[in-house]
Amino acid sequence: MGSPVFRSLGLDGFDVVEAWFAPEDQLTAHTHERACVAVILEGSFGLRIDERCLHCPPTAVFTEPAGEKHSNHIGPTGARVVVVQPDPGQPELLLPFARFLGRTSHRHHAGIAERAARLAGELDRTDDLAPLAAEGLVLEMLVALARAGDAEIRQTPPWLLRAQEILHARFAEPLRVGEIAGEVAVHPAHLARAFRRCFRVSLGAYVRRLRLEWAARELAGSEVSLAGLALVAGFADQSHFTRAFKRYSGLTPSAYRRTSRR
Repeated sequence: MGSPVFRSLGLDGFDVVEAWFAPEDQLTAHTHERACVAVILEGSFGLRIDERCLHCPPTAVFTEPAGEKHSNHIGPTGARVVVVQPDPGQPELLLPFARFLGRTSHRHHAGIAERAARLAGELDRTDDLAPLAAEGLVLEMLVALARAGDAEIRQTPPWLLRAQEILHARFAEPLRVGEIAGEVAVHPAHLARAFRRCFRVSLGAYVRRLRLEWAARELAGSEVSLAGLALVAGFADQSHFTRAFKRYSGLTPSAYRRTSRR
């Protein structure tokens, strides 16, 4: 069992923490001094809070009020989490979000998870624009969470979580809706509708985001060629990968690799 690994960025009104937890780790009952908005990017864990036990796979977004006691059981592949902790000393900034920051909530939202992954990417940047970009992403996440409303909080069926697991395990493969639907024993049309309703994004867009997030991590931490990354991630060729990555990050893969290593 390994120790958690953290890195953080202090912003005007918020602290951002990216954390990695070892497989099967146990975090005993604890509290946080600040309210938290946490987004699962990779892996999973069980969250026991408010007399409930919640399953938190990728795209799970949950809020914890300050001082709320909870515990965590990390899943078999570990967990990577981005946490936003608002500064209670800036109540005017937090006023629009007070309704959900003051209570426990749990939902799935691929749009918020996509912003959280981009936020984690800003922790790799060393230029003077990184804090500005990070603050903008934090506010986008909070606005999306505020707009989601109580109606979006619902129990996700196990078969849909299984479909999500398949996408994470096989995102680089040329998957088809019918193939995934067959593995989880539902009609393809039902899978497509339910996936969009739960995760707020289509199956294709979800897989594309997984490919680009994986590529961003590889660009920052490996020496694999752009052509090699494009091939492994499932893109048709390097030019296709370059276009998609620039739409995703605002930078070409080469520029992203350079800026993440300064």
